[in-house]
Amino acid sequence: MPEHILSGIKAIVAMKLRRKGMIQREIAEIIKSDRSIVSHYLSGRYPKRKILNVAKTIEDLPPNYGSKLIHSLTDDKTLAKNLIKELYEVKLTWNDTSCIACGSCLVCVALTLDNFKIKIDENACYLCGSCTLQCPTNSLKFVKEE
Repeated sequence: MPEHILSGIKAIVAMKLRRKGMIQREIAEIIKSDRSIVSHYLSGRYPKRKILNVAKTIEDLPPNYGSKLIHSLTDDKTLAKNLIKELYEVKLTWNDTSCIACGSCLVCVALTLDNFKIKIDENACYLCGSCTLQCPTNSLKFVKEE
């Protein structure tokens, strides 16, 4: 069942990317599917409506919760990051005025504490949301990319 839900999320992302003007080959690379599957997603032949409804519910969740769900559906962290990035159009940010430098967020390898400042390594960040859920002051958040 998780692979069906993941297919629903991939279908929603494929449709979003198509609206942005991407071609099937580019979409297939981002969602790590072959082009024939992308064709099925874009034509509405796959997945079933019930699966798309579940995927839409995940899309409607706040990004820090939806990202946890997406990561639980696949072991491929890069795929999960691509899906989260396109589904929610977010990036991880840090607010230095509310941060108390407690280190709770340092469970994530993408974050380091240097001179009481959190550094985010965007290449190492898989948008899993663990740090956002650990931060007691909500200093780490997903915000819409501009």
